[in-house]
This record gives sequence, structure tokens and C-alpha cells, in this order.
Amino acid sequence: MIKITQTLAREIGELLTNYRKKSHLTQTEIAKRLGLSQKSGPITISRLEKGKFKKLSLDLILSYLTICEKPWHAFFEKLQGIYFAKQHHKIMTQVAPPMHHKKIDRDVAKYMHSLDAKFSKKQTIKPMSQEKKDKMSLRFGKHRAIIEPIEKEVTYLLGDSGEPYILNQYYKAFAREIYSTLRKIAPQKSLPANSALNSKLQPIIDKWVKKGLKQEILEKIKEIPVKYFQSPMKTNNNSKSKNQN
Repeated sequence: MIKITQTLAREIGELLTNYRKKSHLTQTEIAKRLGLSQKSGPITISRLEKGKFKKLSLDLILSYLTICEKPWHAFFEKLQGIYFAKQHHKIMTQVAPPMHHKKIDRDVAKYMHSLDAKFSKKQTIKPMSQEKKDKMSLRFGKHRAIIEPIEKEVTYLLGDSGEPYILNQYYKAFAREIYSTLRKIAPQKSLPANSALNSKLQPIIDKWVKKGLKQEILEKIKEIPVKYFQSPMKTNNNSKSKNQN
């Protein structure tokens, strides 16, 4: 939990409200996908958007942004711009006009720089060698060659399910997480028995169910990355032949 000022809480609430409305979601829908109770969930979201909280959970804000399909960095950049503009105005209006001289201006600049340092960390990035770039490009190409067909199958499956199209990205993210988990638990492509495999993948399904996705659809989608993981080349060839026909 992060302790914040009332002004900052209101700014956060206004930005989140705008994102929710642009995504055509209600407070009840946001609360449901966050896993909040049906009775008190909408009230919690309403208080969040009105800036009523004195302490905020970063996880709550990030989950809210994810549901609205808004990038985290854009939210914090916008919030930072609003916050610093108001802080600068507040400082300058508190400094009496006769006191405007080099020392005061320098002190104000130092203060503003100290505030900025709290929100942005400057990092020195080492240049990447061409060999490393080529290896990364090759790995990414191989990865996308499998992930893209998986995402296509997910989209086809959802087209017959009746689920809103806006949830398509969430079901795709679930499929990608399943595939990533398979790579971790079976680096040699040798999957455990079905019962053991299901026990390892069940927590992922439970997590996405709490976010508002349907379990019966997740169970069907789970089989898609498993199929591609076991025989990616064969599956890819089959899909190519279907396209040619």
C-alpha cells in the first residue's frame, strides 16, 4: 500500500475513470474482473475513481489498467505530467514577486529536480552486439512462429463461444502464459502425465477465472498451446496445407 495525498488520489481517480469510459466498461464490470465481491466491489471502484482512498495498492491500479487495455507507462507518464505541472504552479505562486532572483530560481529548480528524480530513474544502456541482436531476432522469430498460430486458433474458438470481442486479448494472454509455463516445466519437450500436467496448469486457470474469464472456455483454450508444444512443426505444416487448400 502506498500513502498518497488527496490531490494525487483525485488525479489518479479521474484518469482511471476516463480509461474505463473509453473502454465502455461499467464500475460493476471492473469490480467483477478484479475479483471483488458483487455487493461491495462497485462501491470500492467508485471510491477509487473519486479519490477517496488515502492509501492505494499499486497492484490494484495496474490490474485496473490491464482490464481497460491501457498501457501502464502511458498512465504514469500522464499522471507525472499533471502532478508536476500543479507542483510547479503551487511553488511559483507561493514565492512572492519581490523575491524572484537567481538564488530563489535555483532553489526552485533543485526542488523540482528532486521531485522528478523520485519518478524517473536514468539508466545507462550498453550497446548490444550484432551477434546478440541476431540471436535475439532468431529466438523471437521461432517463438512467434508458434505463438501466432496459437492466437489464431484462440480467436477462431472464441468466435463460436459468444464471448465479447474485447476479451479476445485476455484469452490470448492466457494461452501465451500456458505455453510459457510448458516451456519451463518441460524444457526437453517431455510433458508429465495428464494428471500432473493439469495440476501444474490449474492455478493459471484459477487466476484468469478470478479476472472474469469463463472456466469452460479456458479449459478448451488450454489444449491449444499443449498441442503446439508437443508437435509445433507438424501443427504448423498442417495449418499451412489448410491455407493452401
